[in-house]
Amino acid sequence: MDVLALLLTLAALVMFAFAASGRELRRFNEIALGLVFLTAALICQFTSITNTHIGR
Repeated sequence: MDVLALLLTLAALVMFAFAASGRELRRFNEIALGLVFLTAALICQFTSITNTHIGR
């Protein structure tokens, strides 16, 4: 797994943990931000595994 994908996955887990605990981060929607991090991690992982570029 690519290091960037791993870091983004961990960031998503932190956001989901904040959302599950009921704590609120000011000016952030934890679930939406977690989904953004998770999507970015999947894109990074997919492009590093297949060595393809999205959009080409």
